[in-house]
This record gives sequence, C-alpha cells and structure tokens, in this order.
Amino acid sequence: MENIILGLTHVLQPYNLLICAAGLFVGVLFGALPGFSATMGVAVFIPFTYVMEPEAAMLLLAGIYCGGVYGGSIPAVLIGIPGTPASVPTSMEGRPLTKRGESGRALAMVTLSSCTGGVVSAFALLVGAPLLALIAMKVGAPEQMMIAIFGLSVVCTLSFDNLLKGLLVGFVSLLIATVGQDPILGFPRFTAGFYQLTGGVDAVPILIGLFSLPEVLKMLETAETEKGDVSRVSKMVLHLKDITSNIGNFIRSAIIGVGIGIIPAAGPDIASFFSYNEARKSSKHPEEFGNGSMAGIIASETANNAVTGGSLIPLLTLGIPGSAPAALFLGAMIIHGMRPGPLLFTQNAAEVYTLLVGFIVINIMMFFVGWIYCKASGKILLLPKSVLATTIVVLATVGAFSINQNMWDVLMMYVAGIVGYIMVKNDYPLSPVALALLLGKILEQGLSQTITLYSGKPLEVLTRPLFVVFLLFTIFSYAYPFIKNAKDKKKAAAKED
Repeated sequence: MENIILGLTHVLQPYNLLICAAGLFVGVLFGALPGFSATMGVAVFIPFTYVMEPEAAMLLLAGIYCGGVYGGSIPAVLIGIPGTPASVPTSMEGRPLTKRGESGRALAMVTLSSCTGGVVSAFALLVGAPLLALIAMKVGAPEQMMIAIFGLSVVCTLSFDNLLKGLLVGFVSLLIATVGQDPILGFPRFTAGFYQLTGGVDAVPILIGLFSLPEVLKMLETAETEKGDVSRVSKMVLHLKDITSNIGNFIRSAIIGVGIGIIPAAGPDIASFFSYNEARKSSKHPEEFGNGSMAGIIASETANNAVTGGSLIPLLTLGIPGSAPAALFLGAMIIHGMRPGPLLFTQNAAEVYTLLVGFIVINIMMFFVGWIYCKASGKILLLPKSVLATTIVVLATVGAFSINQNMWDVLMMYVAGIVGYIMVKNDYPLSPVALALLLGKILEQGLSQTITLYSGKPLEVLTRPLFVVFLLFTIFSYAYPFIKNAKDKKKAAAKED
C-alpha cells in the first residue's frame, strides 16, 4: 500500500497529469489514422522521453499506448474504416448504427467500453501481475497453436449464414499468410520471384485497403447531390438498458482481453475477435450481430483495451514483452535505468508503481479525452463525398507507405482494396481475411515448433494442461454454431407442430 500511495502521489502531480493527457491525445490520433498504430506512436515518441524523468516518460508512453488502441474505433464507427486491425469487429457493428443515425450512441458505448476494459486491465496489472505472469510462463508453442486454431473458429460463427464463402475466404487468406520464409527452415516460399515477399505479406496494408477502398468506391457509386445516411453525429447518450443487459459481456470481455494480453505474440486484434465471437455465441439475439449490435461493440472494445495492461504483466515481472508496444516499453525502461524482472518492484518501486497507478488514471482520463475526440470527429460526416473519399484515399496511401517506407505496401493496399470491393459486391465476408492474416503466422510457427518438439510422440502434447483446455474450447467453438442451428431448427419445427 505504501508503494501504491507513493505512485498515486507522483501521478497526481500537475505535470504528470498533463503528460498523461498529452499521451492520450497523441495516441488517439495515431490510432484513428489508417496505417498508424499504438506501436508506431510509442516508437516515434521514445526519443522524446530521453530528456524526461523516468516516471513522466513511462506515463507518456502508457498514454500513447492506451489511446492508440482506443483511437482506431472512431473511424470504424463513423465511416466503417478501422484505424487499427483491433477495431475491425467494431466497424462491423458501428457502421450500421451510423447509417441508422445512431453514431453518437455507438461512439459513447465505444468510449465507455474502452475505458472499462482499460481500467480492469490496469487493476489486473497492479494487483495480479506476479500470479498472472506465472500463467504466461506456461504458454508455449503448442498453446499458441491451439489459440490460433481456436481464433479461426470465429470464421464459422461470423459466416454461418454463408459458411461456404466464409470458409473459402478464410482458407485462401491462410494460404496468403504462408507467403514468405519458412519459420523453421528459413527458405522463401510462394514469392513468385518478388524479393519484396521474402519477409511475408504484411497484414496491415492489406487490411487498410480491404476496409477503406471498398467504402470509397461505394461512395462514388452514388451521386454527389444525394444525401448521405446521416448528416452529423447524433447525440452521444448511453442507454441504461445497453449497460445493464451487458454486465456479463463486460466482465467476460475484460477477462478475455487480460488473458490474451499476457500471452506473448497475441495482441488486441486477436482479443477483439475472440471476445466478439464469444458475445455472439452467448447472445439471445445473434441475428443483431453485423446489423448494429451494441453487445458486439462492447465485446470488441472492452477486450482490445483490456490487452494494454495485460501485455505489460509478463514484461514487468519476467522481462518478457507480451506485445509489440510492450517490447518498445522494454527498450524505454532500459534506457531509463529500469531492468524488468522480480527485483524491479523493489529497486525501482517509485517508477514502477507510478506506471501501475498511472495506467488506472490514464484509462479513466481516456473517457473524457475520447469524448472530446468523438465530438470533433463528427465533422467528418459533414464533408462532401468527394472530399471525404479523397481524404480517405490519401490517408490510406500515407498509412500503408509509413509502415515500411516502401511503395510495395501501397501497391498491395490498392490490390487488396479492389479485391475487397469485388468481394463485397458478391457477398463474400471480409472479416475472415483479417482473422486468417493475423493468426496465420502464429498458427504456422506454433505448429512447426510443436511438430519439432513432439516428433515421434505426438500424444505427449496432451500432458500439457493449458493445451488440453484450449483444445476443448476449440472443439466446442467449432461445434457450437452447428449445435445451435440444429436446436433452432428443432424449436421451429416444434412450433409449427
């Protein structure tokens, strides 16, 4: 308690509070721009922390991290273009609400859900870091493989109305994810002679093109004189029923986010899809998903923001970063003389507990910073279609180029956009592409390492408790849509009788 009070005292200093707010404003901006991300924001601002005190430096980076994960949801709701891959499920629900003139309600729920997930993860980081880090130590290649397979079950749920098309898109996307070097042997595969593909296909430019350019082309299909779906952001109000009927959804999504966060190589995008899938399975009205479901927004945003604190748990206690931004945190901490590990909490108690308490304060502040951003971002909907379409194309191009500073990514983004438009026109789902590209590399690497570890003795993998748990979850997840469909048909037949 002494260390917590010490951390709170440092965080509540006016200068440090200002640093937290500045970090949030910068982070939300990085998250909202297509192609930019929390990782990029943290990386860009690490050099600015060299002249800062360690406490202020950690708070600035934490604010950018949390704000970046939240920021991608704003364009996802307003124009259907996720700023980050983690906001893809949010765009699937937020855009239909915007078309119905309920953009303000959607943005208000996004902001509340993001803050809720962030605060829960911050408390988990503060209270349960050592215990949860032990769980992270038990996760190896077999568990990561099963997590990826479990995540791909979302394709069955999201595409059940047109399962054949969904599975086809997912399968082709998994094949695309194998382009590049073999994770074990290191030789290039399926590159067709293009050296740019040796490192594999970068998912972010593909997703930028897939979710931005089809929206632009659909805008251009209608005449400039026609009125859009909405003229401005509606009043940002929260309906009490939306909150009270989703208490379990909030809790489940926060737990999923923290759990995914502590697993190395996982991230907010995977947590977002996982949580969205579980919310749809447990919903009494699954038909609302894809048509503006508040439960879907809550699940996606609570989970992806709950990853932020979770990803720092193995970093601070074991020195193992749970995500790309956490890896950047590791570098920043070493620069400021802080060595992650068990001794960190005693040798650098003031700095660490300032960060831990600051995470809670930052996620509370994010509600108010996010509210301001949402109000200002509503002006997007007042732009003429020609201006909005041009702006989206420019931002998408700059975002795709900024990732690796090469035109190849820009070309890939445009190709993905054209393919995405054709898919939309022919009722092929886009979400399986995002899921397969994000999970494909994790699945292949985990599978290759598991085969190497258990060569000749495959059944020994069943001696790993976490592997068995994820295996049972996976079996249930793949079977559930079919079981539920059979039950619904049985109920319908009984009513007819």
